[in-house]
Amino acid sequence: MNGSTRLSEALKFGPTILDYVISLNPHDFERLRNPFMQRVMPVRITLRRLALMVNIPEQEFVDKINLLAGLPLEKIDANLAPPPVACTNPPEWMSEIDDTKIKWVDVLLGDENLEDPMPPINIAVNGLKPGEVIGIKHKWEPQPFFDIWHKRGFEYWTQQVAADEWHIFVRRPS
Repeated sequence: MNGSTRLSEALKFGPTILDYVISLNPHDFERLRNPFMQRVMPVRITLRRLALMVNIPEQEFVDKINLLAGLPLEKIDANLAPPPVACTNPPEWMSEIDDTKIKWVDVLLGDENLEDPMPPINIAVNGLKPGEVIGIKHKWEPQPFFDIWHKRGFEYWTQQVAADEWHIFVRRPS
């Protein structure tokens, strides 16, 4: 396995991999024990993204997964671009946004009920017109979405507003 391997592929090698991943960030990853979440989330996230989320060098993380799976170690290509991340300071386009025109998608209740946040978020993002921004209220910083939004040319910024609440702003450039 390498950094591009989906977590779903790694989990096929046994429960010790799931236990290891959860141990790295129980707050965010314990929900992977739920059978529904285990079906929908791991197919969306790469080992590269997970390494970034838990702040472990990709090579070290992938080596540990391969060891747990009983597979040979695989050298990570050091020339690969790192996964996209949200900027820490508000981007310039946030200052140009009229707060009253932001359409909000609130998935906080769904987060508590372990529902899949992807459908309502995707519907809102796909409906954006050039220059428009949506706000998303989410229990977690949805890093797996960054890969999707980056590929599609969307701009985004996240802000943690409480221990279990993030506001994510997504913009379709003009």
